[in-house]
Amino acid sequence: MFRTSAVFLISVLIAMSCVALQTSVSNLLWLDSINMPVTLSVIISMLMSDLVGMSAAGAYPIIVVVFAGLLIAFIVAYFLSKWMNTGRRVLYALAGGTALFAIVVLMPLAFYNLDLIAGARTLWGKLCLILGGAIAGYYFGAHLSGGHDNEEA
Repeated sequence: MFRTSAVFLISVLIAMSCVALQTSVSNLLWLDSINMPVTLSVIISMLMSDLVGMSAAGAYPIIVVVFAGLLIAFIVAYFLSKWMNTGRRVLYALAGGTALFAIVVLMPLAFYNLDLIAGARTLWGKLCLILGGAIAGYYFGAHLSGGHDNEEA
């Protein structure tokens, strides 16, 4: 149980890092497009501040949404794995991608079409965040102990 919890928290951090990285990169590209100086120190500072700020700051940190989304998706994937003959890595990767899809595509519909994550304003941004969720899910599925995975046979 402790190992699964640790793997889950690392998966959340992977997804959150992808969210912060994608948001930082999109903001940096915008700054560069208006001829603002983007130096290495600005890049590092923005990456660190976005990772910490999006994870802990504000009345409702984004990491809470990512945590809840991945938790629900991974629980559903666990139950689906009982009836499906799909490898854990693939199943949890799909679950992670689906969780981030729900966060960046479906949640704004509940909030008057406002994107909760600045990096998700474009289609490219949404795709990158969904891919980040899939990577986090793949990590989770690959590091679970016990069970079956027909990809390892």
